[in-house]
Amino acid sequence: MLCSVHQWACRRNMSWKIRQWTYRNRPHRMHTRSSRPMKEGFLITVEGIDGAGKHTLCSLIKKFLESENIEVIQMEYPDYSSIWGKMINDYLHNKIEFSNNEQFFLYLIDILKDQDKIRRLLKGGSVVILDRYLSSTVAFQCAKSFNYQQAISIIKAVNIIVPDLTLFIQIPPEVTLKRKIKQKGSTDRHEKNIELLRNVNAVYEKMLKEEMLSKRWVKIDGNQDLSIIENDAKYIIKNFLGEL
Repeated sequence: MLCSVHQWACRRNMSWKIRQWTYRNRPHRMHTRSSRPMKEGFLITVEGIDGAGKHTLCSLIKKFLESENIEVIQMEYPDYSSIWGKMINDYLHNKIEFSNNEQFFLYLIDILKDQDKIRRLLKGGSVVILDRYLSSTVAFQCAKSFNYQQAISIIKAVNIIVPDLTLFIQIPPEVTLKRKIKQKGSTDRHEKNIELLRNVNAVYEKMLKEEMLSKRWVKIDGNQDLSIIENDAKYIIKNFLGEL
């Protein structure tokens, strides 16, 4: 099921439903310092184009959940400390070239390397928050020339962990370009490519509409003030948890 924050608020008196399960029906899964750990955690991903504010929102969500005594692990992709992440970084800064096919599998391998780690964290009851994940790989590579259905089929075939909740920050690339220039003074080949980022947004919208690669998608308006975006995210997650 997908919806915007506004639609979500309009339905706040309705039962909170997740396709496979409701958190409300599993009251003992909350992890607090005074209770037993959750039997199994859950995976939250934050998606959007470069400069959308993903890292900031991930950090705010982590702080919020930790204030509720929930154990949280935050990760991001690409993982620039890995051999694959370093190759991706070199590509983004024009030090090396890869075909679109090579790019897709490079980004995918960077994610695959951590699957066992993430499974262990989830089984241990932790909440894992990811700044970009599968949807980002599909959005960027299919915005170029990689076949969308083929990308989805490959990801499903390798049995990657599917997020329980994906927050998609929708924002125009013209806005994010200004942010990146202000933050860094320069941009990489993706951050400065307005046409590419428009296409990336379009692929994200397609995945959201099709409820692809996540059990639930929610779109957040990235043009809002950060405080409003933070409150939107808290509201979404509170409902996801069944009212903390």
